[in-house]
Order: sequence, then C-alpha cells, then structure tokens
Amino acid sequence: MGVSRTVVLAGRTLQSLARLHFDLAPLLAVDHRLRLVYALNDGSDRRELAERRATALGIPLVPWKRAAAARPDLVVSASAGPELHEAGAPVALLPHGATYNRVGDGFSGAAGTAREHLVGPGGELPAFMAMPGSAAVERLTEDCPEALAGAAVTGDLCMERLRISRPMRRAYREALGVAPHQRLVVVSSTWGPHSLTAADRDLPRRLLSSLPADEFRVAYVPHPNIDADHGGNLAAWLRPLTRNGLIAVPPEEGWRALLVAADCVIGDHGSVTLYAANLGIPVLLGAFGFDETAPGTPQEAFGKAARWLRRGDDPATQIRAAADRPVGARAAGLREAWLEAAWDESGGAAESVRSHLYRLLRLEPEGVAALELLPRPVVVPDSAGVSAWASRVTALDRGAVRVERFAVFEAPIGAGHLVVRDSCPVDALRRQARVFVVHGADRVEGEADRIAAELFGAYPGCALVSVRVAPGRAVVFGEGRRHLVSGDPRVLDLAPSLLYGGSGSGEFAVGFGGERVSVLVERLP
Repeated sequence: MGVSRTVVLAGRTLQSLARLHFDLAPLLAVDHRLRLVYALNDGSDRRELAERRATALGIPLVPWKRAAAARPDLVVSASAGPELHEAGAPVALLPHGATYNRVGDGFSGAAGTAREHLVGPGGELPAFMAMPGSAAVERLTEDCPEALAGAAVTGDLCMERLRISRPMRRAYREALGVAPHQRLVVVSSTWGPHSLTAADRDLPRRLLSSLPADEFRVAYVPHPNIDADHGGNLAAWLRPLTRNGLIAVPPEEGWRALLVAADCVIGDHGSVTLYAANLGIPVLLGAFGFDETAPGTPQEAFGKAARWLRRGDDPATQIRAAADRPVGARAAGLREAWLEAAWDESGGAAESVRSHLYRLLRLEPEGVAALELLPRPVVVPDSAGVSAWASRVTALDRGAVRVERFAVFEAPIGAGHLVVRDSCPVDALRRQARVFVVHGADRVEGEADRIAAELFGAYPGCALVSVRVAPGRAVVFGEGRRHLVSGDPRVLDLAPSLLYGGSGSGEFAVGFGGERVSVLVERLP
C-alpha cells in the first residue's frame, strides 16, 4: 500500500523540532502509508539555529507556507501557534518542555496553553492536545477552557524515554568518559534574564576550578536559545572549558542521557531541571525565575521546595551532601504531590499519543511502535579531559598522601603547582607549567628521552617531564635524574607530582576515589 496521508511535523524552534524528530517521528515512520514532512513555523525568532542544526541532523525542512498550501491531513507541533491552523488540517499539539509552566510578556496564560497560542484566526482550536499530567489540564482549564474538548492526559514521551533508559546509566557514563568512582555534576540552564546562565555565567568554569578533577566531572547543558541569542557562538565561548574537562553535547540531543548519568544537577526553572527532579536525581538551584513561572504549577512548587547552591560556600561539600541521596529515589516511592500532578507515568505515553493521532488521520494503526531507549551521548568536538591543572599534595595518616588536581584556565594558579598535558593548547599555561605529562600513548625508551629533551628545550620553566612507557608506567625526567613511576593507571597523571613535591624513591599510598592506591617510585641509573 502506498502513501495515503501526509503529516506535517512543524516546529518553531530547534528544541520543538528535536522533540518531534527524536520522540514522535519514530512512532509514525514505521507506517509506510504516512509521509512525514518537517516545516519550521512562520514567526520563528531563532530560525537560523534551527535551520542549521536541522541540516546537521538530516531533517529536510520545507517552508511552512508550502507545507500548509499542500493541504496535509494532519499538522503536529511541539510549539503552539495560531498559524498552524492555516493548513486547514486538524492540529495536534505536544509539549516541547516539562509540561506547561512558563509565562511571559504578552501571554494571557502559560506558553502552550495561552489562548493566543491555541486559537486560529477563524476561531479554530487544536483537535488534540497531549497533556503530560493533571496539572497541565488544570493549566488549560484556566488559560483556554474551550480547548479542553481536544485535550487528553497521555503522559510525556520525553519523560517516558528518560524513565525506561535508566538501566543504561553505566553505558552513558562510559560514553561520556565518567569513571565509576567519579560524580557527574550537570549544570543546566534555561534561557532569558532569570536563567542560571544570566545569573551566573561563569559557574561551569568555577566548578571546574574548584572541584577535584579526579572526583568530579562537570557537564553543561545550555538551552538552545542561549546559542541562538548569541549568534551561534556558544561553542567558541565554551571551547576553553571543553578542552580542559567540561563535558558538552550537541544542543538538540544528548542532554537526556546526561541526566540519566548524573549524580547531581545544578539548575534553574528550566525543563531539564524539573525532569531531573522527577527522575530522583539530587538537584541544587543556582537560579530560579519565579517571575516567569505560572503560579500554582509543579514548576513553582519545585522552585519553593528545592535546595539552593550557596555561592559563598565550598561547592564540593554541598554537592557531596546532595549526591548522598541515591539516584532513582523517586522510583522508590519518594513522590511529592506536585510531581504526581506533573506527569502521568502509567507507561503508555507512546500508545496513547499514537492512537489519538491515528484517530485524526482516520486510519487504524499499523505495525508496532514503541519508544526506544535514549542513544549513547556524543560529546561536542574538541571535548577532552582536564589538560591543565593545579596539583596539590597533602599528607594523610599512616604515611599516605593525597594528590588532587583542579582545572586551571589562566595563571597565576594559586595553591599547588601547574601541570599540563603535552596536548594543552594554551601557550601561556604551557610556558608557566612546572610539570609536563606525555601519557597519551606508550613510548619506547629512546623516544621518551627525545620527547623530554624537546620539552625542556622549548619550556625553560619546566622542572619535570613524565612520559608513559607502558600502561601504568612512566619515566619522569628532571634535575639530571630519571625515575620510573608505576602503579594503577588511574593515578599515573598524579604520580609526577610526588616527585615535584620532593619525595624520593619508595612506595607511596595515594588517596584516590575513596581508596588508597599504591604507587612505586624507583630511581633509574
């Protein structure tokens, strides 16, 4: 059987297009009777980013006017607008965030349920509105009660994919380069004047500089509108951070796998933070836009109940305390009433949404369509582990030591001594480094000598050069001597700091990841 129905998937922004592409389209694409057409709504104020990223994703966009003029059988959108009714087809609406919570200038209600977003120029109303939970129905009742006839509580496709993907947590962390002993801190920001990025733009950098790099990893999830509002230059602004330990993912996808992988989320009133709370992930607020939050909504209740990150206090202590709450605590029955109202989690969102759309298409569903687990995340280009750090050595009990490292972006570094990888791209840091580590691959003995000589010649301020010669083994050159350090590969980057601190040959117990790891230092002839 050939194509018999055309469905336009219309989005106003990148995030609404992404929601349709990743969550809804797979439920419809299995039916060869349906032709799916993507269009960017008229009125998009961030069109350039949406078009550029859609091209990168392989989404073939057509102009909205052409899509509407073709008289499709159904228009589905994750960004409500009266122009959707221009196609003369039934209009189905999905939320593109965590339920309907945001208000703003010119809205008579919340975004997505306000009358001016739903009613067409001829008084048309959406034929179907997917309501994530009872709170959305209450919001619609207050904002545009005439649209209630088309509304149905279905659950949320995004929330359901997050929930079913939790068994993939370990795989997501491995894809992100997060070690089992590390805690992943995800910084999430919505857009606008009350967002976390507006209130504390330097928070990701400050966390990288103040959290021990071997205990914590930091990821940043900015709302796509932040990138759009800055001309698509966000990646350039983040590059010094991503090259020195920050985890970042493409703006349209990957953030959900980050949430599943997270040990703590620092956020604001954006949807990502609310999804994290519903997953049971410990949350600390860095900002919250109550002025942009509809009163009486789950988002407002969340903002009043959540704990805050205290900027004047040590972030590591606060994050450790927050992360002690087990991930997935919501699944154990720790449910707040406002989260109950936000999402219906009976597990049938995919089938419910699909059945409503097929009713509007006047077709019986064909084939089996089920939500897929989230894919493994892919980090942005240039992402790397920490490449320049301040190394601090402190004594522990029974002769053990702790070596901690903190990402460095500029000198002076304060406490400790500066260590850089040979891959560090910042010339000013390379020239002030006291220790170079060349641990990316094994080198034979003669090659190790040449590498050390080159670095000493290029950087007169360098005191030690450490070159890996085997997994967990490196030769450290300096002051006319050579030492062989060996031990657990996880601590190889830390071992040269023992020698810089004045330690001689011997066996050392290094505090690392909650355990003590043995490192052997031997003088070579």
